[in-house]
Amino acid sequence: MSAITYDVKTNGKVQPTEKEQADLTRAFENTPPVFQLLSQLRTRRFGRGFTYETGEEEIHPATGLPQLLPEGEFKYKSQAEPVPLTEVQEALVLWAAGGPNGQIVMDLPCGVDMATFLCVAGRTIPGPCNDSQVHFFLVNDRGTFFWKPTRKREKPVEIEGPDDYYKILQWYRDGLVQLSDRRIDLSWGVPNRLMGAWQWNFNKPGTSIIIPVGEIALEQINLLLTFYEWAGWYIVDDDGEPNVGADFLREHPNLTLPYPHKKFEELCLQASDYVVGHAIANAKLAAEALGLGYWNFCGFAEDLVLGSLPEIANGLGFAFNEVNGQRYSIGREDVFESWGYPAPWWDSVDELVDSVVAYRYGKKGDFFGKGGASGSDLDELPFKREQLESFRGNPRLRYEDWTIEAVKRDVRHNVEKYGRYPVNFSPMQCNFMIQLHNVDAAYYDRFYVPGYITDRIRNQDTTWH
Repeated sequence: MSAITYDVKTNGKVQPTEKEQADLTRAFENTPPVFQLLSQLRTRRFGRGFTYETGEEEIHPATGLPQLLPEGEFKYKSQAEPVPLTEVQEALVLWAAGGPNGQIVMDLPCGVDMATFLCVAGRTIPGPCNDSQVHFFLVNDRGTFFWKPTRKREKPVEIEGPDDYYKILQWYRDGLVQLSDRRIDLSWGVPNRLMGAWQWNFNKPGTSIIIPVGEIALEQINLLLTFYEWAGWYIVDDDGEPNVGADFLREHPNLTLPYPHKKFEELCLQASDYVVGHAIANAKLAAEALGLGYWNFCGFAEDLVLGSLPEIANGLGFAFNEVNGQRYSIGREDVFESWGYPAPWWDSVDELVDSVVAYRYGKKGDFFGKGGASGSDLDELPFKREQLESFRGNPRLRYEDWTIEAVKRDVRHNVEKYGRYPVNFSPMQCNFMIQLHNVDAAYYDRFYVPGYITDRIRNQDTTWH
């Protein structure tokens, strides 16, 4: 059974200092509106303390690996000392990427599969069935962290004005779990450019790196419940045979539409990927508003970052299964565990599927009641009390026994035939990240026409530090 909970411990209400409150107020009330930010949105990769094409070998401070760029037309060595983001800046960008922002509206009636929701806590990003299964790892000069903010929500919009600004720091401080006092052991100098040929200044001092990791198996199993019960779909293998078995299919004539398993898994993978895209887009807008530099990128070896290539680097330290020479990341125990199978925290396929079904019910079995595995509940928000009481007992909020059996048969078929679930992809996905830093404006002044450095960037020291 998975040990992960969303009961975030707190040391009491955060009381921002006068400067912290002023910085939070500036961010919420005195940064440009979204359309102006969109007109100025630019990747600015060169930060304080960075280099390009100097022809001098460097030893990367985080990995100890040498790296060398031959001397070239963009030869430059920053004369500015690296300056890390302030805590307020880091908290704001992380919150923008996927922090709490109130309770979801949940505006689906029971008759169109309202039960599909997996969480009712709202975030600044969407999620398929609001699964909230994209989480964030943070790397900075203080080390490597996992961010798991609370799923408790107090009102429809959590931040309504200055009296709520402290929550940004509250969620940041309470939600950070330190995994190491060192930066992640990745850099441009990793063999064969597995971090990408473009990431020369990756993971340098003063940078903050946000690494979104999406877990796809919870929603994949959840979606099977909908497909079987509500849509009349059944999943077929490459040979066209139903995953549930021909006998089961004959007993359930309501299942009329065969759907290829590979396409089904591609759908689930893409549904997770778009969430990560939203997160990165939000982080970029926040960075632009705060006058920070950043670059977002893919093109790196996912297995390297997650930890499935420990012979090269530890990465995020995820465990993995190896099947037919392929490695599949399954998560980090007691930190961020997948709903894929097999994994040490699951004893059987039946337990796994039953846990997915139960995820939306509270300790007393009520639909999103208190104490449920999702860490969120409907008891106060978003519905009026009489409306909540009127629909909470609706039988359509519970999947039928035959549906649950169909999903168990489906997953079990894949585990028995292929040795794993999901079959085609790791349950943990990491293909997109963003690095943030303070820009070295002198680099752009030297090589670029005016207009690429905003006043927010030039005034960074006097405004934020």
